[in-house]
Amino acid sequence: MRNLQALLQEIDQLLESPSNTPNPSPNPGVDPPADAAIEQDELLASLTRHFNHTGFRTTQREIIEAILGGEDVLAAFPTGYGKSLCYQLPALMLPGLTVVVSPLISLMKDQVDGLKQRGIHDAALINSSLRLDEYQWEFERLTRGEVKLLYIAPERLRSRRFLDLLDSLSISLFVIDEAHCISQWGHDFRPAYLGLRDAIQALHPRAIALFTATATPEVREEIFRALGIDGKTCRRFSRSVQRPNLKFSVYEAPDDAAKYEYLEACLRRLEGNGIIYAGRRGETENIARHLNKRGFQADFYHAGLSANERKGVQDRFFNDGPDGVDLVVATNAFGMGIDKPNIRYVIHWTMTGTLEAYYQEAGRAGRDENPSHCVLLYCPDDRELHEWFINQENILNKRDLSKLLEILETLPAVENFRMGTAEELVWLSGFKEAKIRVGISYLEKLGFLRRRYNVPSRLNVRPSSPNSPAANPANESQRALLRQLRRKSSINFLDFCREFSLLPHSLMEQLIDFQNDGYLRYWGAEDLLLIELFKDSDLLAAASADELGFADYQGRKYRQIDQVERYAREKKCRGRLVREYFGEPVEAAYRCNSCDLCDSSIRRVENEPPQP
Repeated sequence: MRNLQALLQEIDQLLESPSNTPNPSPNPGVDPPADAAIEQDELLASLTRHFNHTGFRTTQREIIEAILGGEDVLAAFPTGYGKSLCYQLPALMLPGLTVVVSPLISLMKDQVDGLKQRGIHDAALINSSLRLDEYQWEFERLTRGEVKLLYIAPERLRSRRFLDLLDSLSISLFVIDEAHCISQWGHDFRPAYLGLRDAIQALHPRAIALFTATATPEVREEIFRALGIDGKTCRRFSRSVQRPNLKFSVYEAPDDAAKYEYLEACLRRLEGNGIIYAGRRGETENIARHLNKRGFQADFYHAGLSANERKGVQDRFFNDGPDGVDLVVATNAFGMGIDKPNIRYVIHWTMTGTLEAYYQEAGRAGRDENPSHCVLLYCPDDRELHEWFINQENILNKRDLSKLLEILETLPAVENFRMGTAEELVWLSGFKEAKIRVGISYLEKLGFLRRRYNVPSRLNVRPSSPNSPAANPANESQRALLRQLRRKSSINFLDFCREFSLLPHSLMEQLIDFQNDGYLRYWGAEDLLLIELFKDSDLLAAASADELGFADYQGRKYRQIDQVERYAREKKCRGRLVREYFGEPVEAAYRCNSCDLCDSSIRRVENEPPQP
C-alpha cells in the first residue's frame, strides 16, 4: 500500500488548455450494415452492445479489424469523424489493458465520463485532477485487473515505477491520441511525447494505434521516426480533410475597426452558437465587451482565468437554456476536442500560425453535420504576432539553448548525470517551464543529453517482514546494496548515490527489482528530472547555427505562416489548397464548392460589407 501511495504522489506536468473530446454518435455518415449476416458478426454485435450503434462510419471497421489483428495503425481523420471509437471498441474486445496517452486532463475526463454514461465502467483515468483517495482507488482497480481502458498523460510515463506497474500487466494496445504533438514541426508540439518511444520499448504492447486530425505527410513521417515505428509496415488510414457541411470564407480587413464592422454584420446573420478565436488574451475580453454592448450574449475565455472561471464559461456555453451564452471569444486555450455538436460558426479574429491549427479550430463547427460557417478575418498585420512568437518566445536559438545547457551542467551531479526540479530550472533560467521542456527536448534531439525517467529527491524504505518468504539475492553486490538500504528509513537519493558510487538510473532499477522480489518497500515523489549529459556547453558554443538546425526550424515556421496567408489570399478554391497541403491527391479541375470562391452564396449568408 505504501508503494501505491508513492505512485499517487506523482503530479502530471500538463500544459494549460481545458477541453474535451467527442464521443462517436450515430450521425449521418454511418455505414449501415449491408445484410443480416453482417448484423450478426461479432464486431457489429459488440458495437451495438457497447455503443448502441447500428453501423460503422467509413473506415472505422477497417481500422478496428487491423487493431484486433495486432497491426500498428496510423489514422488521420478530420475532427468529429469518430476516431475515439476506433480504439475504444477494440479495448473492450481485447483480452488485456489498453493504454491511451492523451494530452489534456479534460479530454480524458470527458471520454471516461462518456463511457460510464454508456454503462462502460472498466475505463479509468490517472492524472493530477484526482484526489488522493481517487488515485488510490484507480490504482487498486488497475492492479486487480478491473480496468480495460486507461487514460494517462504522457508525463506519467516518465515514472519508472508507473512503467513497472504497467509492465506487470498485459498491454494489448498502446494508443497515442493527437499523435502530431510529437512533432517539433507540428502546430501542437508537446515535449513529453518524445518520451513515448522509451515507454513503448519498455512495455512491448501487442499493437500501437496513432490518431491525429491534423498531420501533413511530413509530420506523419516525423511521428514514425520519433516513435521508432516502421512506417512501411504500419497500416495507414486517412479521410479527406474536407467536410462538405463546413462553409469557409475569408474577409480581408485593413484594421481592427473594419474587423469589428464586419464581425457585427456577420453575427447578425448567422444563427446559433459560435466561437470567435483571437490571438491575445486582452483581445478576447475587448471583443466580448464590445459584443455585449451591441446586444449579443458573449463571454471570454483564456488561460489567464482561474480554473473555476474557465469551467464556468465552458458550462455556460454548453448550456442551451436561458442561462447560457451564445458565443465565446477565446484564445486557443479553448481547445482540443470542444464537443458541442451544434456550433454553427467559428470565426477567427486573428489568423493562426499554421493551417493545421486553423482547420483544427474551425473544425469545431458543425459536428452534427448541419451547415456551419468558418470565417477568417484576415489582416496582414496579424503576421507580426506569429513572427514575434518565433523570434522572441522560442527557445530554439543559440543564446537560450546555451544558457539552459550551462544551467543543467551546474545541477547536482553523479558522474555525467544531473538532477533538479522543474521549478529550479525556471528560477535559474527565467524561462517558462514549457519553454524549458522544449529546450531539453531539442538538446536531446541534437545529441547533447538524454532525458531519463524522473527520480525521487527523497524516499522512504521499509524492509519486508522478518517472516517474509523472500530470500536474499544471490549476487553479492546486490546483497551489499540491500543491507545498506535496510539500515535506513529515509534516504536522500543524491547523497546515497554519491556515498555508494551508484548511477541514479541503476539505483532506481535496483529498487524496483528489490520491491518486486519482496525484499523491501519504498515510496517517494519522483520530483527530480534526471538528465544524462553527453556533450558540454563549450561544444554547443562552437557549433554554428546551421549545425544546430535553427535556420531550418525558423524557416519551417515562417513557411507555415506563409501557407496561412496563401490560404487567405487564394483566388480560385480554398478547399483545393488545403487538400493539397495535407497531401491529398486533387484533380486539375477540382472545386470544393464549400468556400466563398466556389460558391458566392456563402458570402451572401454572411452579409459581407463592401471591400475596403
